[in-house]
Amino acid sequence: MYSLDLSHKNAIVTGGASGLCKCTAIYLARAGANVVVADYNLEGAEKTVGEIKELGCKAFAYKIDVGDPKQLEALAAETIKQFGGIDFLINGAGIGGIEPTVEMSSERFSRIIDINLKGEIWGIKAVLPHMIEKQYGRIVNFSSVAARQCGPGGAAYAASKAGVNAMTAVIAREVAEHGININAVMPGVIRTGMWDETLKEWNPKDCAKREEDFNKIVESMIPSKRPQTPEDVAYCVLFLCSDYAKEITAQTIAIDGGATH
Repeated sequence: MYSLDLSHKNAIVTGGASGLCKCTAIYLARAGANVVVADYNLEGAEKTVGEIKELGCKAFAYKIDVGDPKQLEALAAETIKQFGGIDFLINGAGIGGIEPTVEMSSERFSRIIDINLKGEIWGIKAVLPHMIEKQYGRIVNFSSVAARQCGPGGAAYAASKAGVNAMTAVIAREVAEHGININAVMPGVIRTGMWDETLKEWNPKDCAKREEDFNKIVESMIPSKRPQTPEDVAYCVLFLCSDYAKEITAQTIAIDGGATH
């Protein structure tokens, strides 16, 4: 039996106030890492920090809009100031939404691209100089099965996540000689706040119908016939940050019960 020991490592997790990224931040701490929880929702980030500190690891919350490159640069600088370095970047902040393309405003489309795609690129750009200097780093980008299963109404979201997959492979190859690994994870169908908001948009008043719709999606999309969990994603992220995955880079890994291939 092996264990993942990330003691004395320092991680930034964007989007860590809730959902998959909160779970990932806590699991990184369980493995021994210090964690910066960066999120626009500062109150939620502080709650995550409280749980991490109970595990005996260092942590601090940082309010950020990842659509702003300057804020990401400031985040990297503050992490180095407080922790002494950056070993891991988990690019998890994102927004969703289902909307027919003909009804979508240019502002809405741009915002999704700014957060989901540009936010991850600018996050990588902010930490790379430090990682190149130390000749070590692990970066995990959050994509989605939507990048491959392009359902109606998801033009902006699917485009943003497909872009994440492509830029992951490109930048990983640019920096591989510096001991930096960059990969992406594609979570499947996980009942998070983002999913709840989508189900509410479909059925604003009928809670029972929301549950029925979710179960139908799981049944039709996933060969294993079960939804994934935040823990499933966290375990994969931990593995990619560990030395067990030292030869894995420029990859996109689906955690979706066989929904994509």
